Amino acid sequence: MYGYPEKVCLIQLSTESVDSIVDPLAKGLDVMPLLKLLEKKPLIMHGADYDLRLLYKGYKFRPRQLFDTMLAGKLLGEESCGLASLCESYLGIHLIKKYQKADWGRRPIPEDYLSYAIKDAFYLNELKLRLEKRLLQCGRLEWHRQNCQRLIKDCTHPAKSEPSREWRIGGCENFSRRELGILRELWYWREAEGIRNCRPLFFIMRPDLLVKIAKAAAANKKYTHLLPRYSPSIKGRLLQTISNAQKIPAKKLPMYLRRENQRFTPLQQHQLEYITKVRDERAASLKMDPVLIASRADLVGCIRDQQACHLTEWQKEVLGFVKDESGKLYLQFPDFQIPSESLTTKKKSSTSQTSSSGKKVEKKTPPEKEENHKIQLSENQKKTIYHPAFAKKKEKVIQGGQSKVEQPLQKQEKRNKKKIHKK
Repeated sequence: MYGYPEKVCLIQLSTESVDSIVDPLAKGLDVMPLLKLLEKKPLIMHGADYDLRLLYKGYKFRPRQLFDTMLAGKLLGEESCGLASLCESYLGIHLIKKYQKADWGRRPIPEDYLSYAIKDAFYLNELKLRLEKRLLQCGRLEWHRQNCQRLIKDCTHPAKSEPSREWRIGGCENFSRRELGILRELWYWREAEGIRNCRPLFFIMRPDLLVKIAKAAAANKKYTHLLPRYSPSIKGRLLQTISNAQKIPAKKLPMYLRRENQRFTPLQQHQLEYITKVRDERAASLKMDPVLIASRADLVGCIRDQQACHLTEWQKEVLGFVKDESGKLYLQFPDFQIPSESLTTKKKSSTSQTSSSGKKVEKKTPPEKEENHKIQLSENQKKTIYHPAFAKKKEKVIQGGQSKVEQPLQKQEKRNKKKIHKK
């Protein structure tokens, strides 16, 4: 939260014989040999998600084996899984997290910072032994191992960024192409300013402010009152960016994105509700957070493609997956009674359909409706005729071969009553 882009500022190491702190920002220090050695060792980390992503991004670091103490606490159903809470519950040690949000990029590092940092790693080994014992007693040690392996895989195989999507933020779903074009340029301006000034992006400009300025600039409205207080150089670059974005040719404006996934069918919706209910019931019986068994995104992925879902084996077993003849796990659903109304599609307005051979096939009107489509005129063609399709809306009057549309009789009667009342 003190710099951009994020970087590793400190590495705490604790073994049975040595406790040390490594400063990767020190001039002339190459930490790659150390990280290569650590890749081969079983590591103990607390809340390893962010740290692993950062280490992989900076050094392509990928450990072979990991024990995450925070994940162990979650699997054991602990209400609070912070390092201080777990140390107090399992070791009876009170840790002070005073400098948790301190600026660790500050150099030289203050002595009290170093004293605080070394304690974060000092108690991990003993805490790991206590948690491991409890996991074994509960029969969840293998669950923990599978989740740690998945954690390593997810954090060291980041999804590829898509230039057409990376700048789209919440609030721009209904934007016009011009508004999207300005938003895109604002997003890249903020990215460049964050790197230039080494400041987090939300300190440069909040996402909701990006959206407001893009809408105002696209409509050629005043937006300068929305701008935060910037230095003249930053403000000048921002105003120039907006001005250039307003002049982007229509052909080069961003296109609308198509939805990758279609809406669920009624059957899929029933399946999602069923599996969500199963997950919540199992989580309650295991005294565990339901998201730890499967998030909503995981459940949706299972409904769309069971073979491609990223659940571990224990998660699938808890959700009720069964093995087929080949040994693969798949999810069985009960037979849902889907109302016939939800399965019917909207009728087409046209009276003809195209067959598979490409020929048009005329729809036959049911016998009981044929009479409604027949209009017989009187000889003098002065009679008022009501067609069923216009009975509630319009009245068709045909006189001398010409037709005109008049208001329904009910409205005409109301007008006549108003005239009489006025007289």
